Amino acid sequence: NRRLQEMLQSMCRARGAELCPTDDRYCIDNGAMIAQCGWEMLRTGQVTELSQSGITQRYRTDEVEVTWRD
Repeated sequence: NRRLQEMLQSMCRARGAELCPTDDRYCIDNGAMIAQCGWEMLRTGQVTELSQSGITQRYRTDEVEVTWRD
């Protein structure tokens, strides 16, 4: 999605990072990205009880609180 890439590019510039968008052939399923995020959270001891978890279909990437990185 071009709009998402524009948003991510803006976020990266603001943080001194470089956006490297993936070829469309590999942009089919977010399952691997969700699994990696879950692993990073678990690795640092961040656990969400099932009763406290939920689904937000239109969750914005700029609203994600990253607590497992310095």
